Amino acid sequence: MEKKFVIVPLGGNSFITNKPQSAGDGITPNGWTGWNDEKKEYHIYFKIKADAVLSLSLLCRKTCKEAVIRAGIGTPEREVPVAAGTKEIPLGTYEAAAGYVDVAVKGVSREGPSFAFPQALKVEGVGEEDMASYAKESDKKDFYWIRRGPSVHCGYDVSVAGDDVEWFYNEVTIQPGDDPDGTYGMAIGFAGGYYGLQVCDNGQRKLLFSIWSPHNTDDPSTIPEEKMVKVLRKHPLVHTGEFGNEGSGGQSYMDYNWTSGVTYRFLCRIRPVAADKTEFTSYFFFPETGKWELFCSFLRPETHTWFKGVYSFLESFIDVNGHRYRRVHFANQWAVTKAGKWVPICRMKLTGDTTARKAQRQDYGGGVINNHFYLNNCGFFSPNDQLDTLFSVDKDQMVKPEIDLEKLD
Repeated sequence: MEKKFVIVPLGGNSFITNKPQSAGDGITPNGWTGWNDEKKEYHIYFKIKADAVLSLSLLCRKTCKEAVIRAGIGTPEREVPVAAGTKEIPLGTYEAAAGYVDVAVKGVSREGPSFAFPQALKVEGVGEEDMASYAKESDKKDFYWIRRGPSVHCGYDVSVAGDDVEWFYNEVTIQPGDDPDGTYGMAIGFAGGYYGLQVCDNGQRKLLFSIWSPHNTDDPSTIPEEKMVKVLRKHPLVHTGEFGNEGSGGQSYMDYNWTSGVTYRFLCRIRPVAADKTEFTSYFFFPETGKWELFCSFLRPETHTWFKGVYSFLESFIDVNGHRYRRVHFANQWAVTKAGKWVPICRMKLTGDTTARKAQRQDYGGGVINNHFYLNNCGFFSPNDQLDTLFSVDKDQMVKPEIDLEKLD
């Protein structure tokens, strides 16, 4: 009787893990290209529901000359000869524990221009019913998003405020090592925009505040003048412009070398200023000066709203870094009503994006630690936390911020 097996596409399930990567790492939707550097370490990830004995083979797009590679699950890795003319390279049989399986592969020596031209990993010993999470060939159009990793969110319950919410306050901490390039710790999100801190692909750190236009498009150049988000005022070091590709609107950012391990304080205000116009304003507490300062204020047309859909999120936005673990802590959330009442926000719902919902990746989580909320993602850790779980903190341990809102600006 033929063994059951699963084909794991390399285009959506593998990474180069030992060198800083930028766009064009040689991992394409069709597999690995330009595999000629013995220093590069490739890792292939998939998640199984129970312990299993797995027989592994690399399936190649085309044949190559003789080579030697090294492969394994855990240590020690094994040297594997690659015969000239082969399109299937057996990597051996291994015991694997339930959860994420990490298959390491690297080149040792070669006779031709490449070690091989792999496009998938054949995993014998499990069938589809035994797999908990991986990117399938049918997910090919989503490989970029799957490699970025799952985004997770804290959906805050502000209904306890009992009135329209005009202000929202949040504290954000990302510890050292939890902030690889491509990390976005979004502090204050809402219907129409978001505000938080980022690490870009060159290690550059930023604060970012964006507001979407009411005109639905991914191309900001097509937004009619009357539907454009306008800058009202901003910090002198803040840059403003447009953004696209995920809706379009007004974007503001500051190059700010925020430090991991330091807690940063964010404040945002949303208020209607006319029947069809709403002002979105952000503030940031600079630890260097000990002062709250205006970040940026936008005017959004065709909008009459207060805070709606308040949330935070953790995102990995660079696909080649989607294997690196991230974690962010959110603490001491407060809402302020339009009447000026401060209300502690003590509950959140853990939610996830499509990558998480479809189980294309399950390395995500969230919850409560030391009376504050946290989110984590990427890194291929097990087990994951359950989406749509409600979490609460003790409001008696929360400390109302000392902010004179009338003196801001």
